[in-house]
Amino acid sequence: MISEEPEIRRELLAAAMESNESFVNRLKLTMKQRGISTRDLSSGSRVPLSTLNKIILEGRDLRLSTLGNIINYLSSLDLPQADMIIGIVATRPSLDNISRHQLMLNGKRITLKEYPASSIEDVISAAVNAERDHVNGLVCASIVANFIEKFVRVPIMSVKIEEPNVMESVALLVNKILKE
Repeated sequence: MISEEPEIRRELLAAAMESNESFVNRLKLTMKQRGISTRDLSSGSRVPLSTLNKIILEGRDLRLSTLGNIINYLSSLDLPQADMIIGIVATRPSLDNISRHQLMLNGKRITLKEYPASSIEDVISAAVNAERDHVNGLVCASIVANFIEKFVRVPIMSVKIEEPNVMESVALLVNKILKE
């Protein structure tokens, strides 16, 4: 989570806790304010369009992971422009331990983008999606780093996923990218 929680995150979470109808109304308002179509939201959040339509048009219950994906995407639109985006591929519990998603390193604004994975298939998918998202590099667990290198062309730094280690690896990776 971002240490300074964006307003939109608070508003959508509060609406979701109130009711499905409140969440849908707040989501529609947010999408309208930002000029985001359902298709844009689907693409950005990686929530299938059919799932979003069921939530928005039919008021269906949504899974916690779907809520998280929607809120994370919409919150990311509020982040300041980054000089460099570093993807972090890890399990959700590991990613939840990271408190900072914006930092300054070597005079560059760095944004950390999360890519949750709980299986080797998820790791491959996350790495490929990160590359499609034009990240400048990836930080991941040592056990998958050599494997991921076979699928993507961005620089990779391995780490035992704990926040101090992640931040150190991000700094090393930024240095590596700047030298290329």
